[in-house]
Amino acid sequence: MDKRQGSPSGVPSNAATPAAASTAAAAAQNADKPTVLEGVMHNIFDSLTDKDEQVRQAMQQAIVKIVETHPVRATLILTEYRAKNAKMSEQTVALLLDCIHRVVRTDTPLPTAANEKLILLALEELTRNVDQHVPLVQNPALLILVSIGRGEDCSLVVESLLTHSGPVGTVPHFMLMQCLGQLAMANTAGLVPHIKTILSRCQPHLGGIKQDHIKLAYAYAIGRFSEALLEHGTNTPTGETKASANCAIEISVAYDVLFNQWLQSREIKVCMEILQALSSMYPLLPTDRILDQAPRLVPQILALYRRSVDRNAVTQFLCSVLKTNLSLDAQVLDGVIDALITHLFDLVCVYPDYEKPQTVKGHYEVLRCFHLLAGKYAGKIMDTLLIHLRTNSERERIKALLILTHLLNSCAVQIESRLQSLIECLKQLILTERSVKMKLTLLKTIVALAQKSLIRDKEFVWFVVRHSCKYSKISQEHGTLEEHATLVLSCENTLFMLASTVGTLDELLKRELLNYFLLLDYTDICGNLAKCLASLFAKSPHIEYDIASDDEQSVPAAAVEAGSGTGTGAGAGGAAAAVEDRGGVIKRGKVIVPSAESIYARCLALLGNQQCIKRASNILSFLKYYHPQLNPALEELWERRISDMLLHINKPEAYLQQLHDFVLETNEFLNARDEHFAQRLASKLADQMYLYPMHLPHFEWQLPDLSAERGMLLQAVALTLCQVTDVACIHTKIDLIVTTARQERLDKHVKHAEYERRIEPCARALGYISRQHLAHVIKKLSELAQMGGRKHSTGFFSNLHFIKDTHKELENYKSNLLVVKAFGRIMDEADPLQSLQHLDDAMLNFLMIQLAGHKDQTIMSAILQTLLSICNQLIVTKEQLPAPLKHRKQIMETVFSIPIESPFHDLPLLPTILKLGTDFIRIGGSDSSECVDGSVIFEIACKNFFGCAQQLKMKFESQEEDEHNSFLAKHLNESLPQLNALVRVIVELDPSPSTLDLIIGILECWMRDKNSEVRICASHVLNNTLEVYIKSMKIGGCEAPSKFNQTGQMLGKIVPRCIDSNGTVRQVSVDILQKTLEIACIYETLTIASIDSSAEWLKEIESIKEHIITDEPKQIYNLAGDIAKIIAQRISSFQYLQFCKTLLQSLRDPEQSSTIGASVVLKFFIQQKGSELFHAIPDLVKGSLVALQLCDAPRAKSGVLKALVALTKHHPKLVCAEMLQQPLPYDEHLVEYWHLVCNDPDLTGLMLDNFLQLLSGACLSEPQDGVAGDRQRLASVPPFAIFCALHEMMPCKDIHNQLETRFADMFCMLLTSLSSYTNLGPPMPVGAPSSPSQPSKSSSKFGFVPNKELVKLNPCQIALETFQAFLNNLEMEQIATVLTVNIQLASSTDWHNYIELLTPMAIGLSNQLQLNSPAMRQLINALSKYVASPHDGQRVAAVGLYSRLVPLKPCGELAATIMLHLGAALSDPNAVVRGLSLQGMGYVGQLGEHEAPRYSEMAIQALLKGVDDTVGDCLINVPLESMRGLSRILQALPSDRVEPFHVSLAIRIRPFFGSYSMEMREAAIILFGDLCESKHDDGSSSPTSSMEALREQLFANLFPLLLHLSENESSIASACKGTLRRVCRLLRAVRVNEMAQQQLCPDADALHQLQYNSFVVEFVKVIALELTEHTQDFVDSCMPKLRSQWPEVRGSAAIVIGILHNFLSERNTQTESVANKIAVLLKDEHPTVRIRAAQALGYFFGDI
Repeated sequence: MDKRQGSPSGVPSNAATPAAASTAAAAAQNADKPTVLEGVMHNIFDSLTDKDEQVRQAMQQAIVKIVETHPVRATLILTEYRAKNAKMSEQTVALLLDCIHRVVRTDTPLPTAANEKLILLALEELTRNVDQHVPLVQNPALLILVSIGRGEDCSLVVESLLTHSGPVGTVPHFMLMQCLGQLAMANTAGLVPHIKTILSRCQPHLGGIKQDHIKLAYAYAIGRFSEALLEHGTNTPTGETKASANCAIEISVAYDVLFNQWLQSREIKVCMEILQALSSMYPLLPTDRILDQAPRLVPQILALYRRSVDRNAVTQFLCSVLKTNLSLDAQVLDGVIDALITHLFDLVCVYPDYEKPQTVKGHYEVLRCFHLLAGKYAGKIMDTLLIHLRTNSERERIKALLILTHLLNSCAVQIESRLQSLIECLKQLILTERSVKMKLTLLKTIVALAQKSLIRDKEFVWFVVRHSCKYSKISQEHGTLEEHATLVLSCENTLFMLASTVGTLDELLKRELLNYFLLLDYTDICGNLAKCLASLFAKSPHIEYDIASDDEQSVPAAAVEAGSGTGTGAGAGGAAAAVEDRGGVIKRGKVIVPSAESIYARCLALLGNQQCIKRASNILSFLKYYHPQLNPALEELWERRISDMLLHINKPEAYLQQLHDFVLETNEFLNARDEHFAQRLASKLADQMYLYPMHLPHFEWQLPDLSAERGMLLQAVALTLCQVTDVACIHTKIDLIVTTARQERLDKHVKHAEYERRIEPCARALGYISRQHLAHVIKKLSELAQMGGRKHSTGFFSNLHFIKDTHKELENYKSNLLVVKAFGRIMDEADPLQSLQHLDDAMLNFLMIQLAGHKDQTIMSAILQTLLSICNQLIVTKEQLPAPLKHRKQIMETVFSIPIESPFHDLPLLPTILKLGTDFIRIGGSDSSECVDGSVIFEIACKNFFGCAQQLKMKFESQEEDEHNSFLAKHLNESLPQLNALVRVIVELDPSPSTLDLIIGILECWMRDKNSEVRICASHVLNNTLEVYIKSMKIGGCEAPSKFNQTGQMLGKIVPRCIDSNGTVRQVSVDILQKTLEIACIYETLTIASIDSSAEWLKEIESIKEHIITDEPKQIYNLAGDIAKIIAQRISSFQYLQFCKTLLQSLRDPEQSSTIGASVVLKFFIQQKGSELFHAIPDLVKGSLVALQLCDAPRAKSGVLKALVALTKHHPKLVCAEMLQQPLPYDEHLVEYWHLVCNDPDLTGLMLDNFLQLLSGACLSEPQDGVAGDRQRLASVPPFAIFCALHEMMPCKDIHNQLETRFADMFCMLLTSLSSYTNLGPPMPVGAPSSPSQPSKSSSKFGFVPNKELVKLNPCQIALETFQAFLNNLEMEQIATVLTVNIQLASSTDWHNYIELLTPMAIGLSNQLQLNSPAMRQLINALSKYVASPHDGQRVAAVGLYSRLVPLKPCGELAATIMLHLGAALSDPNAVVRGLSLQGMGYVGQLGEHEAPRYSEMAIQALLKGVDDTVGDCLINVPLESMRGLSRILQALPSDRVEPFHVSLAIRIRPFFGSYSMEMREAAIILFGDLCESKHDDGSSSPTSSMEALREQLFANLFPLLLHLSENESSIASACKGTLRRVCRLLRAVRVNEMAQQQLCPDADALHQLQYNSFVVEFVKVIALELTEHTQDFVDSCMPKLRSQWPEVRGSAAIVIGILHNFLSERNTQTESVANKIAVLLKDEHPTVRIRAAQALGYFFGDI
């Protein structure tokens, strides 16, 4: 029994018998507690039905605690309560049982007596429902029994279960067996000794059980018993008798009942549980019985599959039977093996779903059975599999393959002797199967065979390779798309695995894969084939030729396709035969392997498709290891070249160039060793053309587009021909290339550009051939040109336009296009001198006729490119062949007559057209009739180029627009360099101002275009023009001009572009600006040398160019000023007016940023050169105001205003006086004006002095008449206008010094004005003259223009923002921050928010100015004039600030002035002013040692009156402020000065402890603590002294303070902590004081609820032990708190009372009433109170 059972009430011995308690009282207490404990537990039990989950959990925790502390007594009460409440709800019973389970599942065991009661209770609940399973109640009851049985009382639990099961012969409750089954798993060693007894008692009535749920429980229990016996037998040491041997008879009897009777149940769950039990029971049966029943048992088990029984359970049972029998006697199953194999075969899952674990488990259980049988009956299994593999059922074949695969992976040695016949059958299946699922299963079997080195036949290789290919058209009949994709991927991975890992297949794979590599059908997988071949040849670079037997076929394994009917086209065998006919194979006996040259030729063609990067990488890797077959000496060359190609494989152009070099070097290397190699290779390449058909046949298997490979093949032929000298061979290959080009498809379904792309390799190939055989190629092209340009008919029907020979037209088109492109390639590739000699009039006429007669962009582009190639050759050979090109003017007219118009389909031709124009001008010539006019060409080029650029957009409404924009941008970017090259040639021919004017005139309109892309391009062209002009211009002489009159106009036009929104335009325009100034300088000095590169202005322009690309507006603004400065320095005076006019016109530029730039430059220019434009000042001002109205750019307006301010600096009085008369609120132009005025300090100082003088005696509000009533007062207009001006001026940093000089007056004026403007409305709108910036409007029906914006203003907000800006300007951040704390200040309807900011305002002033400094005295004296002001707002501001300065300890004259004015304010008629004065009086104690005694008496008298002040509707709580003030005085003054009113003050403030106001409670608690702090108890006071009277208040207030410590308000908790520490010092209780000082230290954080609960228990115990005589007084002081308005206080009061009642010296009739009052809180509306009430009752009756 627990050591605490001697005190069943739950009170510990040291608490139950305190020093002051008698023995009789303790005995009476112990006699009375049990009844109360029972009542408490009953109340807690009743509260388990609470709706709140947390409350129920608290009740459960209380029950657990009580049961753990007093297990015997508490379990007795619990069981009795359950017995009395038989109709308790299931939910409540479940909660009770869960409490018990929490107790018993711990590691600390309960006393046996308690366990006995709990076992009985759990058994009653477990078996209360006889025929129904109630999980809510029975599961926790079962867990209780299992938890107890896991420990030392296992036998007690088992005996109780057996006893509760009733007399022998009756059926025990099914949950009892369920419990025993779980106990067998939880405590195997403890239950095994009882299993025989349990089974013996169960045997008599097993046959009589009929209900399924009872059978389920019994089967579960017996199954767990069997598992326990098996586990115990495994762990039994050798030589000892196993427990299972003792139970064999009982198990055998139970087995008979379960198998013969219960297994007939129709309930699936019951049968599944029975089968699982039988699986565990069967190995425990007697051996003779097992062997005797096996032949009969297996058919019985197989018969179960025909019932609605879980197949997994049946299979598990069958597996147990097979394993047991085969381990005892291998011959026992001979009689049933055939039927067994047949049934097991049917159980194999064809398509196991791996997302369903049960399905997969059953599938592998069946395969496990086959594995068990394979050891003895492998032959029968293999025969069965062979039979099923030959059936027509796909499911049967898949099952057979799955079993075969499993056996290969698990026991291949046992079945290896019977595999040959199966392999032959698999070879037949490979050729005939169509189902994808069957093929996937076959693939798994092939992998298993390969892993065991059992594959020697090429049919298996063919299967894997063939199905690595994708079907051209997938048939859904044989499998889904996903299944087809899975098959392809699996075959690819399998093939590489076989090539890289299984070493026995290497030679077979080499020979077979090389043959497949040369077949068209397998082109799509050549990448994977090359990868596998690379792996194979990396192992061994040589091929071993095995001699085939005579009966084997001489064709490669690919011929299996043709024989099986799965081949396509001519069949793989036909393809192989074709290869053999061409000599492309090497024969070794009967084995055929392609020749190395054929493989090399195939690789070259496949490498030509640079889009297939992965395939190309694999082929290159393959060639790297394959080179010994071609020539072992190639190792070094190919190692270097292949590495370079792999390095550039992601760069198409570089890769193709590397590939061409690879072909050339390899051919040259091999031809040097074999002079016939090149001719032989060319033939091999030509022979492989059939592998790349133009029109792909309708194959069953997918083939990729082979145009790139075909093109590479032709180029390889051409490159190889460079080493060939045989003329017949050359002609044959040229004809092949031309024929291939003409055979390319061209009809209405094929675009001409696509056809051009397809014949591009043919043209390249002819160009490569022309390097060595130019004459042969030119002859062939001439024949094609004559054929393409010949008219085929001159008869009558040729004139009928509706009859067209479309086929011949297309053939002519194809021939002409091939001739044009091939001739262009010849010009690029052949020797220039030789190629130009073949350029005769016939070819030129052919090109011109085709260009003029065709509108097709493809052939036009080809002709232009060919002409461009001709021009390039002419320029290169200009010195060697001085004769110019004939008919060039005619050619140019034809070229530039090509229209580039919307929808701009011919725009791709523009770059070539422009380059042709440049080249033809550059070619030149002496014949004037052939000269080309450059200006006409340039104008046409600009029209075409910029007209197209105008269509560029930044935003798109559709995908089509986006694509069209990308199309335009691409080709314009290609055309711009050519346009610059064209203008360069034009200027170089005639570098004069007239040429420059002509070009600028053409570009001017484009430079102002709205489209930024047009401006960028135009700027680039102009910049390029000026650059060329400077380099080419003529200086001196009679023809050169002396002045450059265009300077001002050019600068005025280019300045807006220097500030363009586009950074590129800005940068280029600054460069243009520099070049313009350089040209002017050159013409003025007549020498280029005058432009000194070290000149200062050039350095400045370079700096501007470097920084102008920034997007920072401020930096661009500064750069614009630098531009204006440079212009003002560099241009002549006669250019000023022209420059200004052009700038003013530029203010209406369509680009906003350019308008801004023009205004900024104008401002700086006027600042520097305004003295020379004085005659235009009046008109300039008026024009500027008008410009402000018309201009749309805000920054441009700012520039105009700054120009106005520059003028205002000369006439400040005239302008500023007019600005003050403008209507309010000021418009944006006037606001900006005030900001700019502040830049002049002297002007600002004059204005501030004038503003102070005007505001000094002014009333800020309009006077109210007698009928105003409650109407809001309005602000006066003149002062408010000044505040609006100050509101705009104060943020300006330039007036800092002016504000600092006038700080005191400005601060006081703003402080008092802010108070006066509180709750004032905007002034009444009055008529005012309209400003130039506000155009006059028609009058309304009221006779004046209403000012709707004025009524929206908030005067207080204006004043507040002005004040804040004033402080920020003076960098008084601490004071300025004060104004931003309260965001509601400006919208306040009273002074509450204003008063709150006075304290931080005073602190900020003292920090900023130093409290006793002359500046502070000056401010205080300046503020004193507002104390007697007739306006309330000004008095509130002055007195409020004075009261906030008192805590800062002023001294001397400053303190005297402040206290004098505060004393005078005590009689103020305004209650707010009086309250502010009292707040200041509360800080008198903090004054200096000389000032505090002088004013303390006056302050104390005022504050004592304030405690009783009950003024209503006042912003200041006078009693609260009085208590706070007295608290501060108590802390500051000696105790003898305030001792006379200690007791009365304590009595007067006690009611405030329960005040609804948190601030009042806090102030009263703190004041009581300060009162205790000022009192020192030396222990010598008499009973009648003030100290004894105060101690009564201490005892009365101690526990109320402790209870309020539990409040959630941190401020109250903190106040209670401090006061409790001070109270405890005066209690004369050492331990209480020590604990209070330690636990309630001021540095600790606010106590959380849990911390408070633990603290209050210990603290109350210490108080009760040390101050026992006052316990009843403490209880009485806590009783009212049970009805407190705060839930935390009510709950804490209950806990404290519960603890204190354990320490009462004697019990009386109030005990039950106190318990009842606490019990009432169990029904409180707050869950926390209910929870703590339960805890309190626990403390009351339990262990504290």
